[in-house]
Amino acid sequence: MTARQSRLSLLGESKIGNTKLTGYWEADWLGTGVTSNNRQSNSYVLRQRVIYGQAAFDNGLSLTAGQMWSLVTEDKKGIQNRQELPPLTIDPQYNVGFSWARQYGFRVVKDFGGKFALGIATEGPQATIGGRGFSSVATSNAGVTTTTGGNTILDAPGAGGGLFNFADTTGYSINKAPDIIVKAAADPGWGHYEVFGIYSDFRNRVYPCGVVGTTTTDTVPGTASLPCSVDGSLSPSAVGAYNDTRTGGGFGANFRLPIIPKKLEFAFQGLAGDGVGRYGSAQIPDLTFRPNGTEALIRTAHGLSGLELHTNKWDAYVYAGAEYGARASYTGYDSISISKTPAIPPNAANPLGESATTTTKISTAGIGGYGSPFATNSGCQKELPPTNTLGSPTSSPFTPSSGGNCAGDTRLIGEGTLGFWYKAYQGPKGGFRFGIQYSYFEKYGWSGNGNVAGAPGFAPRAVDNMIWTSVRYYLP
Repeated sequence: MTARQSRLSLLGESKIGNTKLTGYWEADWLGTGVTSNNRQSNSYVLRQRVIYGQAAFDNGLSLTAGQMWSLVTEDKKGIQNRQELPPLTIDPQYNVGFSWARQYGFRVVKDFGGKFALGIATEGPQATIGGRGFSSVATSNAGVTTTTGGNTILDAPGAGGGLFNFADTTGYSINKAPDIIVKAAADPGWGHYEVFGIYSDFRNRVYPCGVVGTTTTDTVPGTASLPCSVDGSLSPSAVGAYNDTRTGGGFGANFRLPIIPKKLEFAFQGLAGDGVGRYGSAQIPDLTFRPNGTEALIRTAHGLSGLELHTNKWDAYVYAGAEYGARASYTGYDSISISKTPAIPPNAANPLGESATTTTKISTAGIGGYGSPFATNSGCQKELPPTNTLGSPTSSPFTPSSGGNCAGDTRLIGEGTLGFWYKAYQGPKGGFRFGIQYSYFEKYGWSGNGNVAGAPGFAPRAVDNMIWTSVRYYLP
């Protein structure tokens, strides 16, 4: 039970000559703060959903800037703000297969007599990462292992004293330019139709000398070395670092057909491309990394179809959606693991003591990327006991285990949903309604054989069932 989806909105409009000026703000309580908890105060914080300003001219041209629903989101008519058509679900993440984002942008739209509209927008760029097995250097000191080096960075962390969220572990992408989205919408009199395209520039910084090392300096010296390709050095450094840019994007369509005018309608939407996974509700990753640290965009596709019934008292809906992420797997990742033990001074039990030791292992044949057929999935359907690091203040027997040996990169996730809203009252004193929703999920991972030659691959599968209820009162 929660009131966090409660929503506030404020609309201001005025007319100056042939220009209509609009300001709109919308917020809910689905944000979290440092002190937010579900035990006593339930002190969740107000969250910005939408806030923008718009100038609309009598000739059909409009300019909008601020945070708003992305241009990829389906509209009820033309291309108009506050005419977006998200699924009718109670679930605030909507439905698998729904194309959307809410992010900053600048949008220019031209409407041609209410029958046709064109729009172009620059919107906030981000990048989501998937996969595993990336090149790295890991150091274990007295049994505590930390990853001390890699050959790529994609995101910049927020700073505690800045305007970015320093607690956001996903960071902020360093893409060099906003996403560019172009959309055309038609309303010929029967149905509503949209087509759109997305262009994205992804950027990361590559460190060709970030994963290097040698065994020749070990306590028991070896002969293996992985030198820097730029200057032959054996210590990780930023020598030769460079920015790498990859171009992604995709094409999509949304349409809505009135089977029974103003009562029953069929809706469909879809989007496919490279690096556009974050525009789907299930968030298939945009990219993974090659062994050399450059980006490999993941090809994705998602779609959603549904039926919606509208009467004076009822709104009922049935949706089916799916999202797919293709393999982008590679071999030849470099990994270096360094194990150190501290010196033990002489004592009564050990009169000679022990010297400090260093042992280095170098591998140049690692597997990774997204959906690798050599990944290990053997632990995907095993529940392990809770984890506990003795002496650690952040771990306890109450910490659930995250499992092990489960790559589980998503190949396909699907959701079927049905539900209704009943309008108990709608009139001058506002509106009162309640609703129930049921959703069924299936998630399929890419198969992996654990890099065992000739072994069959195992593809993990997960199922989830959800029931949501909601009671809403709309202020008059």
